[in-house]
Amino acid sequence: MSKLTMKEIAKLANVSQSTVSRVINGNNGVNEDAAKRVLQVIEEVGYVPNKAAQTLKKSQSKIIGVCLTETYNPYFVELIDALEFEARKNGYSILLHNSKHNPIIEWESIQNFIARQVDGMILVPTGEYNIQRISKLTIPSVVMTQNRKPLDSVGLDHVKAGKIVGEKFIHGGHKTFGFMGTIPDDKFLGYKSALYENGFEFKQENYIQLQETSTNNFLMRQDIETYLNSASSLDFTCLFTANDIMALEFMKAAKERNIEIPGDISVIGFDDTYLAKIMGISSIHQPIEEIVKTTIEILLNRMEDEVSAESIQIKLEPSLIERGSS
Repeated sequence: MSKLTMKEIAKLANVSQSTVSRVINGNNGVNEDAAKRVLQVIEEVGYVPNKAAQTLKKSQSKIIGVCLTETYNPYFVELIDALEFEARKNGYSILLHNSKHNPIIEWESIQNFIARQVDGMILVPTGEYNIQRISKLTIPSVVMTQNRKPLDSVGLDHVKAGKIVGEKFIHGGHKTFGFMGTIPDDKFLGYKSALYENGFEFKQENYIQLQETSTNNFLMRQDIETYLNSASSLDFTCLFTANDIMALEFMKAAKERNIEIPGDISVIGFDDTYLAKIMGISSIHQPIEEIVKTTIEILLNRMEDEVSAESIQIKLEPSLIERGSS
């Protein structure tokens, strides 16, 4: 009896083989009664899983490929930490690549994942450039922090987040509004729609446009300085930034010009990273643990064929954490 396979254990416990695998790997998402039956059968037959044999038998590498757009942002550092923890908990290691917002590097990374025979992929994509090609691969893939059909995806509702910020500024008595980012995105669209719905207008000259190459503090600061130097006066009393680093760099530049935060300009960032916590920046909170756990769960289910063929699109609820900048 000691040489029973997981398939035979599953039959004796009246559960699926994937359930047996999850119990063995310590996954907490298993039904309690099913887990008890599996553990009872394992105890009775003295089953000891041989991970090397399992890998060869199932042609599994037990590796998940992860490709992010950047690593300079503290948000992604926190994301990587949570991903590695959750993957390890489920018996997997991660292979990390950084596309640097470059779709060519992104596709090269994906090709490397294929060559390394990863069991699944988690992606923060550079945009739509590679999405269709990825969707045609046989490797299960989940997009994280964004919503990108036709792939499974888990992210925050960015439109709703933008609306929360816009409504907060309006309720705070503001009448002129600023935004800082690289390209107009869902955050900005939600922000602008909240203004229009309440009878306000967003003036395009109040958009602090950062270059797409602005992937570090120095380049961001250059773009901010260029904007401030070209404006005779700032025609907004509040500013929503696409991430916390942008908020921090604007606040530093404002301080050098004797612009008081939040006295002259209220600032709200995005991501709620440790930077926001340390520097007292109000920010839209990203529930990193929930995003990562949901992403891993969908990917594991997809790898085990336990979900329908239709793509899964999950948008988590945003919340605003208020601090001293607003």
